Amino acid sequence: MEREKSVLIVVDVQDGLLKAMGQEIAKNLIKNIILLLSFAKTMGIPILTTEQYPKGLGGTTPEIKVEMEGLVPIEKMAFSCCRVEEFNKRLDSLQRKQVILCGIETHVCILQTAIDLMERGYEVYVVADGVCSRKKIDWEFGLRYLERRGAMISTTEIIAFQLLKEAGTEEFKRLSKLFK
Repeated sequence: MEREKSVLIVVDVQDGLLKAMGQEIAKNLIKNIILLLSFAKTMGIPILTTEQYPKGLGGTTPEIKVEMEGLVPIEKMAFSCCRVEEFNKRLDSLQRKQVILCGIETHVCILQTAIDLMERGYEVYVVADGVCSRKKIDWEFGLRYLERRGAMISTTEIIAFQLLKEAGTEEFKRLSKLFK
């Protein structure tokens, strides 16, 4: 994984969906996505974000929205982000082929987006502790399915340290504190 080739995609981290996940799961998800956003911003990795039917499910949760510094979410009704023209336009314009996926729900929007991205030639890294589903079985089998289809299943720390590459740099000193 190379920072110059990567893009972070935050899928549908909205209040209406988070409430259905349960308090502890939502808390951990938000914490890990904030870490991923911090790494992406510090390392110059572009970020795309989506919202599924915001009229009914609400906007991006405030804890995440504040970390996105004014990024405009791409609204969608389709489960796969790739079924939205604006998403494809923004992603294609970045000319990066490594996608880091996090958000809600593992077995629906994450799964369908990942499959569509892989079919379009992208390397997809799904952050296991940065995605969730209402039911643990759906989260687990969603990740298994994606791994069998060729996605790399990773964690927030694995992604972070793959991007950092080495200790001793200013980035390492600043970002490694986030894991304490």
